Amino acid sequence: MTNPILFRPQRGGLAEAMAEVRTIADRADLVAHLAATLGRCGVEVTDSMVKVEPYHGFDERIGWDTYIVTVDGWGPAGFTNGPL
Repeated sequence: MTNPILFRPQRGGLAEAMAEVRTIADRADLVAHLAATLGRCGVEVTDSMVKVEPYHGFDERIGWDTYIVTVDGWGPAGFTNGPL
């Protein structure tokens, strides 16, 4: 069984971000979530704008193999616990 992909938004601190963790079904679900979230700020998000890349390896604090999620023109949007 594959572990679920988790997404935490970029926040001021880890505890604050972890309080907002959500399960992501797949890349399309992540893009839809980012489009809905950033859309409130007037940012239009498309699949080609979203990048998910390795970020400093394993985070022992939370047990994540951390990947950073960025949106072109916006910057870091959050982090996942694995690749998409």
